[in-house]
Amino acid sequence: MATSTSTRVVRFILRDLIGEALYFPLWWYSLGAVTFGRSLLRGWKDTAYRLAIVIQLRNMFRPMYADYTRSGRVISFFFRLMLLLWACLLLMAWTVVEIALLILWLVGPLFAAALLVLQLFPR
Repeated sequence: MATSTSTRVVRFILRDLIGEALYFPLWWYSLGAVTFGRSLLRGWKDTAYRLAIVIQLRNMFRPMYADYTRSGRVISFFFRLMLLLWACLLLMAWTVVEIALLILWLVGPLFAAALLVLQLFPR
């Protein structure tokens, strides 16, 4: 038996519009937060991979450009040390950015709701 148009409209309004609006905070702080956190972690791992910190540590005491002289080894060590420090500094900065993004993700809807309440009920 076919349902009437008015029944479908009421069902759409109640289930889809109001139901999704009520489900949004639950999703945002559960599945959405987990998905966003995994995305941030994947981005952090990609950044660490691109900076090649592990490779730099592994090759720290190997001379660069096959220069096995004493001066070549010393120059290579300090050059790689500077590269490693720079890569670690960049990774720490990226970590701060990602933590700030996660905090914004968690606080954003609360801040928006607070602003909405202040607009609806002014002092």
